[in-house]
Amino acid sequence: MINIDIISGFLGAGKTTFANMLLRHYMDNGLRPVYIVNEFGETGLDAEIIKASGFEAIEMEGGCICCTLKDDVGAAILQVIEAFSPTNIVFEPSGIFIFDHFFDILKDEQISKKCKLGNVFTVVDSVNFNFAKVIYGSFIYNQIKNAKVILLSKLERAKQSVEEIICDVKNINSDAFIMSKIWSEWTNKDFETLIEQQNRPHVEYNSHHHANFQSITIRPEKPFTQEEFEQFLNDCKSGMFGAIYRMKGILIVDGSPTLVNIAMQDISIEKFKGIAEQSFTFIGQKINTSILKTL
Repeated sequence: MINIDIISGFLGAGKTTFANMLLRHYMDNGLRPVYIVNEFGETGLDAEIIKASGFEAIEMEGGCICCTLKDDVGAAILQVIEAFSPTNIVFEPSGIFIFDHFFDILKDEQISKKCKLGNVFTVVDSVNFNFAKVIYGSFIYNQIKNAKVILLSKLERAKQSVEEIICDVKNINSDAFIMSKIWSEWTNKDFETLIEQQNRPHVEYNSHHHANFQSITIRPEKPFTQEEFEQFLNDCKSGMFGAIYRMKGILIVDGSPTLVNIAMQDISIEKFKGIAEQSFTFIGQKINTSILKTL
């Protein structure tokens, strides 16, 4: 049977970073993993990041599996099995994912003969945890409640007490295994401990609620100068573009591909190692599309 792992987490929590780590662990141990990602916007950036690391990656863009892509996800799983004969499938849903419809997919007769639920991970952003709870507590609650394993991300930058976050998480899901260790310090034994958790009993907690999120993808024709790039980041933080909860993309800054990730109050900028066109996606509410399109 093929294990299907789910990596959930709110917008910008660090799901793709952890997926990369998990895929590497599987590969290093002689397994054949394939990664499937459900992007809420039009930009398949997460799949590009995984492909740049040398893994097989399938992207599903432009919708949410709990609304428009349910049948597509089932078909994608079967196509992946046929094309790659994987030992493991790592599925990363969008940050506004609700679990109940995915569990229905796994009950499909064709899929259930070949696959079983592996680990259900939820990545909790320790930098934005309190802020995200206030904005969209229902998503956070649903993702934590359904997890077998909860991973605290960005601990090296956390401003809130880690013990407080763990206490809050346990109040939502007292049965989950919680991993609170800086990711760069993980060892092979840490991964083995996580994988062992897939035998934990899993209780489905179904509570479907979908917020009115917007998504817009921009593909600028011209590269950015460093000055224009810094102004762009300032505009993102100022609220000029609307209530932006997530921005991710690749910008060409002074001729260099630059990977930009903005998750609410957290901004990450790094050089992009792969080859990709200039493109970025905003996810949020009351997005000022007229100003964005001038970019």
